[in-house]
Amino acid sequence: MNLAPAIADSGTLRLKRGRLTAIWILTAVVSVVSVVVAPIAAFVLMISAFGLPHVLYELRYCDERFSARAPAPALWIIGILLAIIALARIANGAHILSADVFLPIELSLGATLAFTGAYFMRANRLLGAALGLAFALGAAFVPIATFLVWAWLHNLTPMGFVAEITQGEERRRWLVALAIPFFVLPALVATGAFHALASVFFAPMFFTGGEWQTMSMFGAGDRPLLSFLPQGSSDLNLFSAAVVAQSMHYVAVIVLLPQLLAAKQGAAARASLVPWPSWRVFAGAVAVLAAIAFGIYAVSYTDARAAYGVAAAIHAWVELPILLLALGQGFATRSET
Repeated sequence: MNLAPAIADSGTLRLKRGRLTAIWILTAVVSVVSVVVAPIAAFVLMISAFGLPHVLYELRYCDERFSARAPAPALWIIGILLAIIALARIANGAHILSADVFLPIELSLGATLAFTGAYFMRANRLLGAALGLAFALGAAFVPIATFLVWAWLHNLTPMGFVAEITQGEERRRWLVALAIPFFVLPALVATGAFHALASVFFAPMFFTGGEWQTMSMFGAGDRPLLSFLPQGSSDLNLFSAAVVAQSMHYVAVIVLLPQLLAAKQGAAARASLVPWPSWRVFAGAVAVLAAIAFGIYAVSYTDARAAYGVAAAIHAWVELPILLLALGQGFATRSET
């Protein structure tokens, strides 16, 4: 998984090419080994340790990259819709809204976010409207399936951010390189090839009776399967593929996007809604919050997962109008700001 060619011309990236490539390779190896041995436990540990950090990193990236160039009315509408989504998540976590009611509400708000993006796009408005219609129909007729499809597609959004911040040949190299961790590797995991190899070479250690394959953590049981699979399904190969894709999403958001932001935009050129501290201070604060969150997961996975779900919903849904606006030339150029 050699990503060095993709960053050959990005000399201002703070991480050297070899170090960045090494991070991707290490993450890929650890992710594959983890899901092959104990996929459910791997998911629980991953989301417990890196779920909140990746949300905070992505929200900062979106703020610094897009807020100053977004139409003010769009910011207000998106902010209000995200606030309603957060309130719906809180109500669901507090058992005020059942899943049967909550899912259509959130998907309908997601459709409204897509229609909002379409309205402020200067080009490709039909695509934005089509996505909004897809979410609306999904909310009305197949909410669970629509929600699961969105959960899978959400893992690919860093590729959209990379495509937005790069141009020309550099963009092409990045997307080709990122296709390996985001498409090729999860697809190989989904085939079960890695699981089959491990069962042959390490069966006495990890696969006797399947205990490791179904092992969970923090009392989560098999509930994590519902993050990517319909109720009643136990296809661990597909679930493992989704976990690997999510780990690639995490490393892209936490490691790659801040480096690209620094290289392409520069600290002096950034404006944002939130007065963020320096990246060094930010990273330290996020690490402390991550440690606290991990402890809460260890005490009560259910409560921690419900609380994290609020933050995760905000960061996942904000991507939809942002990427639509980027695709439809809805953001002002630097010369226009």
